[in-house]
Amino acid sequence: MSKKLFAFLCLTAALLFLASCFSYQKHPKLHYYSGPNVPPEFINIVRATPSEIEFVLRVKFPEKKLYHLILDGDEPVAEGWYSTVRADGTSYTLVMKPKPGLSFQVGKTYRLCIGQQSPEYVQLESNNYQCMAEYVFVFEEK
Repeated sequence: MSKKLFAFLCLTAALLFLASCFSYQKHPKLHYYSGPNVPPEFINIVRATPSEIEFVLRVKFPEKKLYHLILDGDEPVAEGWYSTVRADGTSYTLVMKPKPGLSFQVGKTYRLCIGQQSPEYVQLESNNYQCMAEYVFVFEEK
């Protein structure tokens, strides 16, 4: 193999590597699509302020931890891994706070999306994030 061809192949590989590094987004733009909607009687909002929402969920999941997101359209306002262990045997409590610089807005419609993976992990293979359970609500202070 000639030196010119070898140099060209090395340069091409380096450029492809750099392009893949720059295309990765830490906070991906994903489409969050619906799983089964959870009937309102299974999820209650017991406390809600612009800086925190507390849910009580009477939904049983086999997983001990799931990724929970509160979405404004396809934009995560709050997210993270939360335990789904039902301490009293019938429900689990979920307290979520918005990301820094954001707040929950009165009258705005949000979606609670519960998934099995973090969006960053899903982004490595897809632009779509499946909510295994979803709950749509209009924010009101309580």
